[in-house]
Amino acid sequence: MKNRNILAIGAHPDDIELGCGGSIRKHILSGDKVYYIVASLGEKSGDKDKRRAETMAAGSLMGVENIFFLNLPDTMIMHNGITVNLLDKYIEKIEPEIVYVHSHRDYHQDHANIAHSVLSASRHIRSSIFFYETPSTTIEFRPVAYNDISKVFECKLKCIEQYTSQSDKEYMEKEAIIGLAKVRGRTVGVEFAEAFEVARLFKW
Repeated sequence: MKNRNILAIGAHPDDIELGCGGSIRKHILSGDKVYYIVASLGEKSGDKDKRRAETMAAGSLMGVENIFFLNLPDTMIMHNGITVNLLDKYIEKIEPEIVYVHSHRDYHQDHANIAHSVLSASRHIRSSIFFYETPSTTIEFRPVAYNDISKVFECKLKCIEQYTSQSDKEYMEKEAIIGLAKVRGRTVGVEFAEAFEVARLFKW
């Protein structure tokens, strides 16, 4: 199988690692080229320069060489033409075979709006789109795809640990991250897993 272009999109720093960090690491180890798009620097939850630096550190540890920041306003990301056009330019250039993004079933408006914007921006490309799970994902999240991340789980944890400015958040606690991965793993008979909704599946 040829190496693929993979795009992971998060509304804020740390979203990608929390939602699909293990899957991203597996892509990198298999030779795929991974790109990150971070829509907002999350300045309402910490110094934006520090949060950018944390994202770069986590990405470096993960093995991601291409990280793009849209610099949209934290907590005010909209599903509109501006956001869709910004994403469209990157998606058209990257031509990803797989896109990971927040679930549209999310309590956080930035997360939900980014998900809807990605669906709009991806309407002309041939790619599979997976919605990942974050702490603010609603109870309506219905995963149908699971990825065994047992062998790369330690890397996921180490990448999340780079976000020291967010260490006081309950959802960043190591026990919480381990607990969710174990629950998802038990569903499919492995130690640790990440769970996804499938928004679109192209080629299988």
